[in-house]
Amino acid sequence: MTNYIDEIIKDSLPIWDECMNTPFVKGFVNGTLKDSQITKYIVEDTRYLLNYAKCYAYLITKCNTLEEIRMFYDILAFVKENETSVRRKFISNHDLTDEIVESTIPDLENQIYIDSMMNWCANGSLIEGTMSILPCMLSYTYIFNKLYKENPNMLDNNPYKEILEGYIGVEVEEMTKIWSNFANELMNKYPFSFEKCKTIFRFSSLRELEFWHMSYNNKLEFIK
Repeated sequence: MTNYIDEIIKDSLPIWDECMNTPFVKGFVNGTLKDSQITKYIVEDTRYLLNYAKCYAYLITKCNTLEEIRMFYDILAFVKENETSVRRKFISNHDLTDEIVESTIPDLENQIYIDSMMNWCANGSLIEGTMSILPCMLSYTYIFNKLYKENPNMLDNNPYKEILEGYIGVEVEEMTKIWSNFANELMNKYPFSFEKCKTIFRFSSLRELEFWHMSYNNKLEFIK
């Protein structure tokens, strides 16, 4: 089996390394962000995840086997278990509700990311859509597990410990490996353009970088 996905990931690694050096990620792992900044991140990310889940629905309609459908269900369930409950707790503790979060206006960087991802998943092939959503989970696992291995004490007394715990650990790394292998199996199974897929993957990786820069801005806008 040809290992296409490793080559595609390798192309985006410099972008993921740049993400690690953003002020937000540094403040995240050091526990030094302002409360308004972490709130901005959680609200924007919750809006993103709402559309991320919709992307899975589009991709499931393009699956040809039950095994493929199960994999998308399993990955989405893992993301939901790891992230949704923690975000709901955070939102509740900050006197926010789902309705308030849903009334926020996504920043331009977030909206561009959402729109491009939704477009590829709705109108592209199964593989193209998968390439647009992969960098989210893969880059998070790469960034936070690398930082955690460099600083095993980063969760100690960190006010964002519960959030960060959803991005690190053996279970997360294992699921990320399963996700990558599945994407590679699809690429060995169906026709696709390697350069196009690499471009889509890189585009989403760049949107991840912009998301981290955006999150450092603590301004939230709400629909009147």
